[in-house]
Amino acid sequence: MIWALFSIMAGLGDAVSYAFMKRLGKLDTYVKLIFYNLITLPFLLFGFLFYSVPQVSLDFYIVIAINSIVWIVATFLLMKSLETGGLSASIPILNFTPVFLIFISYLLLGEFPSFQGLAGILVVVAGSYILHISSIKSGYFEPIKSIFVGRGLRMLVVAFLFGITASLAKIGIQLSNPAYFMFMHYLFVSLALTMLFFNKIRENKKQIKANFKYFLVMGIAVAFSEILVATAFKLTLVPYVISLKRTSIIFSVIIGFLFFKEKNFRHAIAGAAIMFIGAAMILLS
Repeated sequence: MIWALFSIMAGLGDAVSYAFMKRLGKLDTYVKLIFYNLITLPFLLFGFLFYSVPQVSLDFYIVIAINSIVWIVATFLLMKSLETGGLSASIPILNFTPVFLIFISYLLLGEFPSFQGLAGILVVVAGSYILHISSIKSGYFEPIKSIFVGRGLRMLVVAFLFGITASLAKIGIQLSNPAYFMFMHYLFVSLALTMLFFNKIRENKKQIKANFKYFLVMGIAVAFSEILVATAFKLTLVPYVISLKRTSIIFSVIIGFLFFKEKNFRHAIAGAAIMFIGAAMILLS
């Protein structure tokens, strides 16, 4: 089950990149979004040590275009959430992505898990309840409500959009290979964002230079994660890969507690752990 190892390692890469997004919290969101992609791009070239450049059809570039647009929207919303909230409160809601993927991957890829996989959804929901239980003094249903308002709702939308991009990514990988798809995706996104928001780069030159080392580490972490998860997509169902990739929630709450001194760590880690169990149930179905 090499794909499982790749998925978990990709989750660690995600957690590191999320932490550095938060470290760059005061920097302009558009600048972060641009350099998130630009810095990652050269490190993705290492993927061609394992894959060749394939011949692709027009369908591949159509998938790249659609996937990139959805991905830009999702990542922008993710960065806005990390600016206004803690890692342990924001990132675990991303574990709803495997829930959405059960339906999205069925529609786009014809993939569907077993009954045990569906049961894992209920465990994920239970974990999200524990995650927000610090607000229990406001009523037993308040933790559930908090998922569907404000930052919680925004992260739920992010989880849904990432479900779409994961399924589209597998289609693109099937039409090419992991290294080529990921490189072309980040190239397309980088060019689009740079053209749209070039003025933001000029306005924030000093901040970019001062934080370049953080962008560099983030780029390495993202490239590491993307190549591993793209390879895993070729080996098994998308919901299974993303379920294990969401181990990033465990790494994220630990990083949030150790480096950002975030509160309610016990509730967050308990909720994140239960949500991971639900993801594991989806995997083992």
